[in-house]
Amino acid sequence: MPHQLLVSPEADVSSRTLFAATGTYRADPTGMIECPEPCNVRYAAAYSWYQRHTARYAGSWEIQEDNFSLILEYEFENHILAALGYSLKWR
Repeated sequence: MPHQLLVSPEADVSSRTLFAATGTYRADPTGMIECPEPCNVRYAAAYSWYQRHTARYAGSWEIQEDNFSLILEYEFENHILAALGYSLKWR
């Protein structure tokens, strides 16, 4: 079980915002949130800050149980790998 790991939702970016920034159209809710630096993408379904022991995800994923579990599993794996000292640039 993860210890001291904060996992929380963020409001999805709007379809209009996503289209204006990327030219990609997704209906609302978009399932995407803005990723702060040092993310290598601008928008994603979820992201993690390893030094802050935090994972954030687009709130609309909660209603899609199967996909939601996979998204969180991926972020938890990233935290474990980071704690073990692995480079995550390939993920």
